[in-house]
Amino acid sequence: MVKKKKHHYIPRFYLKRFSNNNEGKFLGLYNLNNKKFIQNAPLKSQAYENFLYGEDDEIENALAEMESNVARMFYYWTEEKLLYPPPIESNGFKLLKRFILYQAFRTPKSGNDIMERLNQGMKAVVKELRPDLWKNMKDAVLEHKNPVLLGLIHSIEYEHLLDFLDCKFLVNLSLLPFITSDAPVIIYNQLMEQAGNYKGATGLVAKGLQIFYPINPRLMICLYDSSVYDFGNGCNNCCSTESIEEVHQLNGLQLINSKSQLFFDDLISEEYIIELCKHFEKYRGTSKNIHQFINMGTRKLLYMSSEDIHINLKLDCFKLKVDSNKFKNNIVPLRHTSFATK
Repeated sequence: MVKKKKHHYIPRFYLKRFSNNNEGKFLGLYNLNNKKFIQNAPLKSQAYENFLYGEDDEIENALAEMESNVARMFYYWTEEKLLYPPPIESNGFKLLKRFILYQAFRTPKSGNDIMERLNQGMKAVVKELRPDLWKNMKDAVLEHKNPVLLGLIHSIEYEHLLDFLDCKFLVNLSLLPFITSDAPVIIYNQLMEQAGNYKGATGLVAKGLQIFYPINPRLMICLYDSSVYDFGNGCNNCCSTESIEEVHQLNGLQLINSKSQLFFDDLISEEYIIELCKHFEKYRGTSKNIHQFINMGTRKLLYMSSEDIHINLKLDCFKLKVDSNKFKNNIVPLRHTSFATK
């Protein structure tokens, strides 16, 4: 018997850390579709869909078990202020990576992105290989009953692709809090951005990969390629920023990556959200899926990639240890050679 109808794609324990007065009942909300700002939105009513992960409790129960374990770590970090990420080889770190990966794939935004890539890929293949069918199929649309579930299930196969990333905290000491969204995991690559070569830069195996995940208004988890970046000038566990501009940029990435909603505590004003939209809303919807056929003698090879949104991100805590000029106009290299055989 199904007992859990409401499937929260952003866990409630996570949103509580952005609640007003940290009380866990209400939080700030801004809906980008209707431009509506709500200072006290009921937290329990946010970020869920009915039967998002299927019409049984199996996956929802598995996610809930994982969330209960991760929630303990979040409590230590945000309430007890014990800012020690789990050791790289520990089960705690493996659990954290898995949680962040699943969070990236379990949202409606992710489901929409998957179907968009599938449809664009299908049309590229038909147009190139069966032009006789193109006229009748150019308006055809592939559909899937539950693309979110499809993406979440396949993400299980990607866990090893977050290997060879370090983890540290970014502590926000500025006057401006971090915000979050209905798609809070941000994947970025400052190395390839500075190289001017962003095609495929946010693939999970890409050299220079960065993942930004705010877990309360003052703390952000950063996963990053330590062969490329010096994070925090050699700090052991965390570094801090007092820069309003840096926090503003990271908040802008939340706006850009979101499906429709931003979440924040009571220190964020409507005036600030309007200013954030003014600066960053122009980037929304400008990512590109790339499907190109390459002639290989008598065969054709379909090259599939993407060019995700990037904003010329400037963060003093991330210093390049490599020369970005070496990666201009090249295919983005793998972060580790072992990915070539997996």
